[in-house]
Amino acid sequence: MLFRSLAAGAAFAFAMAAPALGATPDAYAKLDRASEAACLKAANLTGATAGPPVRYSDKVMFDARIVEGIWPQPHMKGAKARMLCLYNRKNKRVEVQELAVPPAPVPPVKDVWWRAEDIGGKGIVDRSEVTLMFGSDGKIGGRSGCNGYSANYHIDGTNIKVLPPMIGTKMACAPALMNQEQTYQKLLETAVSFDITPQGMLLVKSADGSTSRFVRK
Repeated sequence: MLFRSLAAGAAFAFAMAAPALGATPDAYAKLDRASEAACLKAANLTGATAGPPVRYSDKVMFDARIVEGIWPQPHMKGAKARMLCLYNRKNKRVEVQELAVPPAPVPPVKDVWWRAEDIGGKGIVDRSEVTLMFGSDGKIGGRSGCNGYSANYHIDGTNIKVLPPMIGTKMACAPALMNQEQTYQKLLETAVSFDITPQGMLLVKSADGSTSRFVRK
């Protein structure tokens, strides 16, 4: 039998399980199977898996394990869920409490070459290459389609500030490349924040609200 309620933003559930604790390895294995089944039932997650139990002591009479899965509710849109499950070996009841899902590791943004796929929402000139690297030495640089460029920069979390002056070479290229270069450098000079998408793309947002998109080179 399963009971569920909400309290202080956490989900709690109680499920009746089976058998009594014994002293033999077989009895412990049977208990582990029962507690795992009860935890999975109480968590009520799609594709749930239960980690190994942490058995405190025969006096405490509680086993703990982590249950992970996917929220089944449509509005959760397949979000991952993680729960702490406590199994009471005395009364065969289970309590599960929602835990925070650790964020996915953020790929490094520094010391990586990035290639622009879109500049400020205006695309990129065919067969041109605009590159970017945030160096761990505090310098930003690359090629802006025609000329090389560099400047100092500062990152605080996901906030970014490119410090003037930006310097570069002085080659002349086709008008389309020169226009793109001017646009790109202006957007980079006024960059305010960045983000890395789950797909690993780098998004750089400028003060005018436009976003430039980069992929690893």
